[in-house]
Amino acid sequence: MEARRFKTLLFYSLFFFFGLASINAQLSKIHYIPPLSGPPHPLQSAPDAGQYLYISTPSATNVNIVITPIGGAPEAFVVNNVTPVIYEIQAPGDLERGISKVFLAANNSNQTARVHVDKGYIVQAVENEIYVALRVKQNFQAAALVSKGGAALGTQFRIGSFTNYNSDASMSTFLSVMGTEAGTILTISNINENVDLVDVDEGAIGSNAFGQLNDIVVNLNRGDTYTLVALGAGGGDVPDDDEYSSDQTYNSDGLIGARVSSSKPVVVNSGSLTGGFHSASNNRDYGIDQLVDISKVGSKYVFKKGTGGNGWENVLLVATKDNTSIEVNGNPITEGTNFYKGINVRSGDPPLTTTTITTGQYFLIEGEMYDGNGNMYVETSEPVYAFQGIGRGAVAEANQGLFFVPPLKCSSLGDVNNIPQIDKIGAADFPAFLNIISKIGANITISDNNNTNEPIGSLNIANATAQLPVTGNPNYVTYTVEGLEGNVSIFSNDELYVNYFNASGFATSGGFYSGFSSPPEKPTEINDGSVFGYCAPNLSLQAGNMDNFTSFEWMLDPGNGYTKIVGYDNQLTVSTTIGGNYKIRGYISCPGEPTEFLDSDFVTVLQCPPDSDGDGIEDSLDDCPFTPGSALLKGCPQPLIIGNNYKTSVVTGTIQTGEEGYFCSQFLSGHFNNAYHSGTNINPEVGDFIIYNNRQLFESQFAFGENFAYMYLPDFTVIVEVQKSNGEIVAMYPCN
Repeated sequence: MEARRFKTLLFYSLFFFFGLASINAQLSKIHYIPPLSGPPHPLQSAPDAGQYLYISTPSATNVNIVITPIGGAPEAFVVNNVTPVIYEIQAPGDLERGISKVFLAANNSNQTARVHVDKGYIVQAVENEIYVALRVKQNFQAAALVSKGGAALGTQFRIGSFTNYNSDASMSTFLSVMGTEAGTILTISNINENVDLVDVDEGAIGSNAFGQLNDIVVNLNRGDTYTLVALGAGGGDVPDDDEYSSDQTYNSDGLIGARVSSSKPVVVNSGSLTGGFHSASNNRDYGIDQLVDISKVGSKYVFKKGTGGNGWENVLLVATKDNTSIEVNGNPITEGTNFYKGINVRSGDPPLTTTTITTGQYFLIEGEMYDGNGNMYVETSEPVYAFQGIGRGAVAEANQGLFFVPPLKCSSLGDVNNIPQIDKIGAADFPAFLNIISKIGANITISDNNNTNEPIGSLNIANATAQLPVTGNPNYVTYTVEGLEGNVSIFSNDELYVNYFNASGFATSGGFYSGFSSPPEKPTEINDGSVFGYCAPNLSLQAGNMDNFTSFEWMLDPGNGYTKIVGYDNQLTVSTTIGGNYKIRGYISCPGEPTEFLDSDFVTVLQCPPDSDGDGIEDSLDDCPFTPGSALLKGCPQPLIIGNNYKTSVVTGTIQTGEEGYFCSQFLSGHFNNAYHSGTNINPEVGDFIIYNNRQLFESQFAFGENFAYMYLPDFTVIVEVQKSNGEIVAMYPCN
């Protein structure tokens, strides 16, 4: 059974040592969950029937994780491949009626369009990568958002959602941003001046010469969030000559194509609570997902239809560049409707006056464009953000969901292991479908409650379609599997793109669990034993597993921008030379495609303090900083071993060294610090010459639980000082 919410006393410092995931898409060691937003109760838009984080991992052994509510106390959990964590954010029937860490009321009550320091979640794993998904529901709506992990971080995004034609007061579009670094400047732009944003004074913002609102600029720190909402029925009616639907308002699709940019990496969610494609009023549902940076979207996509009607099983493509054109199933588009936000594509419509769109506009491809196998192949002249509406039931327009769809890339390798409780949201049953897109000839097996690594064509209980070819791209095939239960894993020896959707009554949800490339892991710091700790030049950085990258390089920003570190191409370890921010840039090369690059999270390395003689004592503390020497000393009557058994006492938490007569001994203590001294007495005296062969930590037991202590013995000359590792001087000796 799943691990329910609980608290434990794990040592929290473990969770500061985390990195980002490798190439396997949504699998990552860190996940950011910005909040959602929409109209509050009683408009049937707030997710007041349950909100949950679903966390799973491929790891057969336990993985320690910490879930941090922004502005709240971290909570520790353990997850493994058999036992997911199902973290209840808000129970069904809670008196807050959906208002929570992950949902803001969009009703002009000053909950949106401002910076929050107490909304959203950050989920971190220690030993291995994890999947994280947010699942929410209301009695008549539901949605799932699958975190993209490290792949979610970026600085340039375009927003997508339902189009919300024929809106009412319960329908909306939102965008939500979480900062991941202090001092981030967030800019939101490309919004029509007629759009009415909740909690925003558009008159104060003003408009530009292109009929767009001026830029909205805010400052974010790590964990801060900012959310914008457009209620579907607002903004006024779009003029007949510019509209696609007779019931289209400026707010209907007013945030689609909005540009989100930032000075440092952020994470962005977008979608509709509630909304829909087609004639949305009275046929609405939730549609939400997490996005990736513009550098990670593409120009080749395969879409697999659900079981809904053509009117709402639509594909939305948002342009990232001007003059973007598309081909559907291998053919250029010729029929449809041009309108002010883009082009609606449907066979049988009049000829198009133009077949290209500009940055921020969108193509809306109707369900009639799917081939007879329920597949659609789209190729675009420029990269686009791709969203897919999916349904359950040909006459149930109220059953709609929305996915953010990954492009076809040779880097989309790796299994999905696993989707936890695929047929559940909380305690509610949601029978599920699984859609799989793969290369032709790939071997695919599936595990769930009733199957253990069974070939897709011979499943127990569950049923799978035969592989179905994709018109326009014969290299790919699709499958649909129905009837899977519990934790579901999909294994393949080639490219793999997996989404699921499930439904209960009028509520439909789902999401993609693979397909987006993730950056390299954050580099690990390796101290070379320097007494100054983790600083340059006494620090090396180690890369994680880079097997899935074609090549990689190290980059350094000393304060004036990143440049390549020459001589370290494809080297797992780099030696730091100066202070600055260090990161790894991994490259993925696919035949016939532009080379993709992905950057790891950076590591900040400080410069070590000056140490002119290299004795391990910074100049400001060294009594003799300019007396280098390494000659062997003469006159030692016998070797004496400096041990860890010198006398100490603890007074108000500070190590005292009033008795130092036993600082050294003729007897080996069984610990690390071996050295010789030049004096004739058994015990060394101040001024004795010392040869010290290893700067090792005194074991903590000899410091009575205090901080570890170092012994500093400079230049093979005289005893100068002993310090704790935090730099506090324990004893100082004069330098002769």
